Amino acid sequence: MINIIINFLKSLFIKYKVDLIEEKEEMSKFDEIIEVVLEHEGGYVNDPKDPGGETNFGIAKRSNPDVDIKNLTKAEASLIYKTKYWDKNKVESLPEELWHIYFDCCVNMGKSRAVKILQQAANGKGANIDVDGGLGPNTLKAISNVELERVRAYRVKYYADLVTRKPDLERFYFGWFKRALEV
Repeated sequence: MINIIINFLKSLFIKYKVDLIEEKEEMSKFDEIIEVVLEHEGGYVNDPKDPGGETNFGIAKRSNPDVDIKNLTKAEASLIYKTKYWDKNKVESLPEELWHIYFDCCVNMGKSRAVKILQQAANGKGANIDVDGGLGPNTLKAISNVELERVRAYRVKYYADLVTRKPDLERFYFGWFKRALEV
């Protein structure tokens, strides 16, 4: 009888330990990705020519009017990114290979544009889906076999097209290009 109880307790402990390890792995993936995003976004900036406006760690005052942007800490920025960008944009519903680039695109250009880039990449590989910026079941199915490099190529194309339409943004192009290749 004692062996049954011991084995039962061991099985509970092992399941609890496995659940903790899985949770830690998920968080560590976000933590790994957020470090790169924060590095790309940099610190406090209030450049009137930057479409983002006043930002700190990439967190914009325009989108977060109640946040003290100038005194925002890295930890506070990470929490905002986790809730408003990672969770809200359903990063983990995508193939894991695309988590980083999709999250980074959501941060840099918004969810709708990020999804449109994924949709264009899928269509470039032969899918036939609407490029509407909606992350629904058709998009998720279509991007299930889209390669990271293909998404990267369509992201670079987006930046090039943007600078062509708005030449005053050309001063940001090289940074966007480097960022696109690094993610």
